[in-house]
Parts: sequence; structure tokens; C-alpha cells
Amino acid sequence: MEKGKENHKAHCLILPFPVQGHINPMLQFAKRLRPKGEKITLLLTKFLHKTMQEFSGSSNISLEAISDGFDEGGRADAESPEAYYARFRLVGTETLSELLEK
Repeated sequence: MEKGKENHKAHCLILPFPVQGHINPMLQFAKRLRPKGEKITLLLTKFLHKTMQEFSGSSNISLEAISDGFDEGGRADAESPEAYYARFRLVGTETLSELLEK
């Protein structure tokens, strides 16, 4: 087996919607999947990923980041919720595709 490669039944990508009340439940869900042998990757926006760095070494759950178009300030930088959602859909889809190809 190649170095860094593990045998897993599946690879679950979990993408919580980046608003309050969505991330912790998805994190708890991810922790419950892990003992079943699945590889778990929690996808966060780049802004949220910066705040979760201390978590990355403390679990068997990988963290990856995608862009929502507001990488420095997150949702607070958007002029409205609608503007955030539109930008997240456009930029998030593109960066998610790049991550999946990787």
C-alpha cells in the first residue's frame, strides 16, 4: 500500500452550511461515522477553516477548505444574505470541483 494511503469503506465529504448552528451538528455526525471505517473530510469555507485549525490535529477527521468568495471575513463581508448565497453558490461550486479533482 502506498505511503499515506489507507483502506476505507467509503470517503464521506461533509459540507455544513456555513452559518451558526450547522457546523457543530455536522461535526458530531462526522465523529459518529468515523468508527465505522469511513474516511471523513469536513469541508469548511476558508474563513471558518482558519478558526478550526486547532481541531485538525485532534481527530481522525480531515479538514479541507473551499472558498465562499469572502475568504477574509466570511458572511459578515457580504452586503446581504442573498449576496452571500449567490457568491457562495458561484465560487463554492468552482472551488469544490477543484477539491474533488484533487
